[in-house]
Amino acid sequence: MKELLNKLLQNTFIPTIDMPTKLPDEAGAYLICAKNTDVLPERMKELEYSYVDGLPVIYVGIAGRPTSKVKSIRRRDYKNHFNGKARISTLRKSLGVLFGFEKEYESEINNLKYKFIDEHEEKLSKWMKDNLIMHFVTIDNPMEFEIYLINTYEPPLNLKDNKSEKNRAFRKQLSQLRTR
Repeated sequence: MKELLNKLLQNTFIPTIDMPTKLPDEAGAYLICAKNTDVLPERMKELEYSYVDGLPVIYVGIAGRPTSKVKSIRRRDYKNHFNGKARISTLRKSLGVLFGFEKEYESEINNLKYKFIDEHEEKLSKWMKDNLIMHFVTIDNPMEFEIYLINTYEPPLNLKDNKSEKNRAFRKQLSQLRTR
């Protein structure tokens, strides 16, 4: 795991500088950091963070889950997270509700299927590109490594599989915000 972690930390993607083609079109794991805590939504500014190169780790994810159609870091992360809609990105859902963006529901029955209004999705994409940095590594079956990363960095925006006491109350509150 340590060797994989070292490789992950060596690969950096900065959306305002790097072309999406820098990201591999393969399965893998990634770590998303904010440029600093000042740029984060208000509710996140006072949380406890683990840091990579002085940057707070806010989210860990993978591309290549066996049940997923998208098995590419480039398509999963750049397309879905940095340019997508909240409907297909848990990272976007979390950040959007923390910024108070207006939801647009797919159905009146299911309040989990939503995106933000177009203006807010565009604003979120711009904010993410301007303020987030991603570390990544290719790995065929990234699920075990994802758990290792979550346990190591305890990112506040990871709700699933995050058993950490650090920021537990915040994650509970975030989970509630996402389902309202």
